[in-house]
Amino acid sequence: MIFRLVTAVFLCFALASAVHADLTDKQPSYTRIGAKCGADPSKPSFSAADYATAMKDAAKAMKDAVKQGNRARQDAIAQSITQLKECQKEEATKFVVPPMTDCRGFLKGYKAFSARAATLIAAGKITETDRDRVKEAFRKPAEACVRDMMTKCINPNKTSDVDFVIEAMETATQFGFIYTYKKKTGLELFLTSNPANSLRMTFCTETDYACKGSKDICDNRIRRIKAIMQTYVEQ
Repeated sequence: MIFRLVTAVFLCFALASAVHADLTDKQPSYTRIGAKCGADPSKPSFSAADYATAMKDAAKAMKDAVKQGNRARQDAIAQSITQLKECQKEEATKFVVPPMTDCRGFLKGYKAFSARAATLIAAGKITETDRDRVKEAFRKPAEACVRDMMTKCINPNKTSDVDFVIEAMETATQFGFIYTYKKKTGLELFLTSNPANSLRMTFCTETDYACKGSKDICDNRIRRIKAIMQTYVEQ
């Protein structure tokens, strides 16, 4: 009986949410966009054309409401117009956090975010605090990426794989959950580099870090991959 009651309550909430979504989607453009837009990255973004259409529809609806003498409708439309104008301002500084299901998704999304944030900060449109607030949305994807890489191995003979791991790991280090045992010694070094409760990067085969090409490029790549091989995350 309790299970049936809980199920019924859950279904009521689910149906109510679905009905609300359907009703919102069927509303005029200015009401629909005004209800869905906002500065929060989780909210959808709308184009300049979307806003222009919504404003045009709102102006037409306001004209009809004035003709009808419908004061309540006029107030509701005016409220939607105010919301649309506010959202248009926010749209210029808004970040869109994309779905990230793997390392490539995380890296692509974070690079786009970083570039946009740098441009907006340089233009004085947002602060570093604003950037850091949105940056937190990338923390879980970053950790999932690193953990996934650390449960696999790196092919040291495939330059593209090595370079991708370097880029992904160095990007993820910005979130502070990756540790290094580079400066540890003695028993502490042994326990950390032979983890029981942590994960670390491994090569699929033995490697002597041989590298073809420019000495400067090779030296830089070897230094960076060696640093990554001395990192770990706690399980």
